[in-house]
Amino acid sequence: MGFRLHNLPYHVIINVEMREFIKISGFVLIAVGTVGLLLNEFVLDAGTSCTISLAVANFVGLASLAFAHFAMRD
Repeated sequence: MGFRLHNLPYHVIINVEMREFIKISGFVLIAVGTVGLLLNEFVLDAGTSCTISLAVANFVGLASLAFAHFAMRD
């Protein structure tokens, strides 16, 4: 039998510090995206590219939180 990496559970591959980093970065991305979207809407009126990039930051933050919560369970 050979060593097969894809059969290892996530908690063996990714340690607790990495999981916490993913959670914190997810919260930061959501906060930056939300504040940026609100500022863009009410104060700046920067344009479509700014709105799309901040919406992508929100989506990536939500995806990382979902990954850290569901896929990396103990």
